[in-house]
Amino acid sequence: LLGAHLPTLRSVASRFCALAGREAEIVSISRDTTESDLKQRREIVGGSIAYSNQAVVHAALNGRVLILEGLEKAERNLLPILNNLLENREMQLEDGSFLTHPDRYDSLITTGA
Repeated sequence: LLGAHLPTLRSVASRFCALAGREAEIVSISRDTTESDLKQRREIVGGSIAYSNQAVVHAALNGRVLILEGLEKAERNLLPILNNLLENREMQLEDGSFLTHPDRYDSLITTGA
């Protein structure tokens, strides 16, 4: 959905997810949105570093619908990250893990690559 009135678009998208029985993750993008706002944030927990997944990663890991608001405001450095996730179903995370489409993973295992 593309349009100028975000509350209406959010309502339509949320209603669609409810009717389809799907959960959704909503990400509002602004000019200040960074790579770590989309992927993972590094936090100090109990004196050690931990990575916490953000909404984009939660959606990918849990099979949820990802609603991106304000995509037209995204800085150029975010577009390749989103494009790679949406087209190729892949994303390199800060903690060293790598998200990939299950079919691609299965083909890699089968070929022994």
